[in-house]
Amino acid sequence: MIKTQNKWILCFNRANRMIASLVVVLACALPTTAQDGQVPAVCHHPQVKDSYDPLIPQLFAVDTETQVYAAINTVQNTVDVLTPVNGELVRDIAKTYLVDETYKRHDVYRIYRPKSVAIYEGYIVVLASNRDSCYLGVLDFNARLVKKQIFAGAANAFSYSSAAKTLYISGESQIGYDFIALNAQNGIDRIDLKDATAVHYVKPKMSEVIAVKDPYGIGLTVIAMVVVFLALLLLYQIFKQTGRVMMARLKKKNDKHEGQIGVPVAVASGDIHGAVYAAIAATIHLYNEELHDEEATVLTINKVSRAYSPWSSKIHGLNTYFNKR
Repeated sequence: MIKTQNKWILCFNRANRMIASLVVVLACALPTTAQDGQVPAVCHHPQVKDSYDPLIPQLFAVDTETQVYAAINTVQNTVDVLTPVNGELVRDIAKTYLVDETYKRHDVYRIYRPKSVAIYEGYIVVLASNRDSCYLGVLDFNARLVKKQIFAGAANAFSYSSAAKTLYISGESQIGYDFIALNAQNGIDRIDLKDATAVHYVKPKMSEVIAVKDPYGIGLTVIAMVVVFLALLLLYQIFKQTGRVMMARLKKKNDKHEGQIGVPVAVASGDIHGAVYAAIAATIHLYNEELHDEEATVLTINKVSRAYSPWSSKIHGLNTYFNKR
């Protein structure tokens, strides 16, 4: 009885904890009703307030105070500012920022493409990059450019620490990693690359790694020889098995052909008599005699004398122009 009561008490305590957690989540998710023109209160966790977002590209951002939305339009290569009207998001053409012109552009590798967007301290921050460089743009809520910083390297994500007042930018390319920290003590709209701290990590090439691990090249030589010999052995086995298969098919075909054509019993048994040799010889003689017909050795070449005829004379040409001269 005591064990049963303890189980019920434990389940009741767990249910109370779940209900309390659910109430807290709902209180944070649903803002309180504004009274007397006050801005609705927003629930903030003390640990989240001073932390920074993970360095993950974001295609959508929202400002919790003004309910302004910023979204990346990958089709038109723009950043659109959306505002809620009657419960629906409305896109205003005037509030659109063109990251880079794409119409009739042949230098595709130089076109800046938006990679990430976020809203910090009342400004929209956009990160765009191409093959060789990147730029960080700061916009207001009317999609007007306030600040633009261009820098070399690869970047695809950024994050902001409100406690340290620092904007972090990171990226990865084929040759390594890039990390930039921008000082935002004077505000997001006044960040400058002069106060930036850049860290570049270059990935070592495979040849450099092999040179460090195998400075004399002994391991590489052994591996190359083993690979060559294994390849030759594999080719030998392939050709050998292929020959066996082809010989087996040919033998099967010959056996089938011999079964269809009758073979004399004497030849099959190996007991050949003299009559068989005589028949073979007579057959060969008759065959050789029929190869050529009998011809009479009579000469049929006769000498024929022809009388003179002006038609075959060379002195009578058809063109008499040169003769008259």
